[in-house]
Amino acid sequence: MADVRSRELGAYLRARRDRLAPADVGLPGGGGRRRVKGLRREEVAVLANVGSTWYTWLEQGRDVRPSAEVLAAIADALRLSSDERRHLFLLGGHPDAETPSSWERARGQVQALLDSLSPHPAVVMNPWFEALAYNAPFRFMIDDLEAVPAADRNCAYLHFTHPDWIAGHSDHEQECAAIVAKMRAYYGESVTDPAWEPFLRRLRQESPLFVRLWDQADVATDPGRVKGIRSLHVGSLSVRAITMQLEEHPRARVVVYQPADHTTRERLEELAHRIARGAIDGPANVRRLRPAT
Repeated sequence: MADVRSRELGAYLRARRDRLAPADVGLPGGGGRRRVKGLRREEVAVLANVGSTWYTWLEQGRDVRPSAEVLAAIADALRLSSDERRHLFLLGGHPDAETPSSWERARGQVQALLDSLSPHPAVVMNPWFEALAYNAPFRFMIDDLEAVPAADRNCAYLHFTHPDWIAGHSDHEQECAAIVAKMRAYYGESVTDPAWEPFLRRLRQESPLFVRLWDQADVATDPGRVKGIRSLHVGSLSVRAITMQLEEHPRARVVVYQPADHTTRERLEELAHRIARGAIDGPANVRRLRPAT
């Protein structure tokens, strides 16, 4: 697989180089006829501030493992568009290198989409379950997500450590097992991402249940499973989580919680109505639930 990706990367760089003339990047055209269609390899290397021999190896498809910083410099040298840059980073083994900038550009539109899904709770999460964006029904689906410190607004972490989230699922251990199996699948897609190590270390330190489930090494995406949620605001809910990939953030997923029965549909509508009236704007002023025995 690495050899295929290296060959594709080299071919892509050659194609992008061929379409540029020296004048396009501020270089003199030189006298006489040029022997290449577009820029020379040496010219790209100079523009990107990398070695000419090393860049030649890169175009030849050798396994030279470019860093994200070097790929960014090459992308600048070749005047790549945002979509072209994303493709370059993907071929170079750094699929998330420029995700934050594209995500920030799309954040407003994504938030509007999430808001339009009300009364269905909806959230955007990355592979390690950080809540990147969400609508009001998701915020208050259990209690108030924003009453939790920003650094802890990680749906997996809350499932294993937060009393209200532990109590807020009718079959807590089954839900945690499903999360860990899904997390294993995401981990396999990006095992070299440096964000995994501190995240997994924190869960291991704070949750013996996580350690046990993670060490079982189960892998599953578990689509369409009905889960029971005990909301502090509107009572018991039965929902089915539908997951979709977000093009603007290729590693992020939109999760929409659909009602699995008529009662849940009514209660989600009630939740959205109470939020809109301002009757819910913070943590529930009720006795905290306790985990089911």
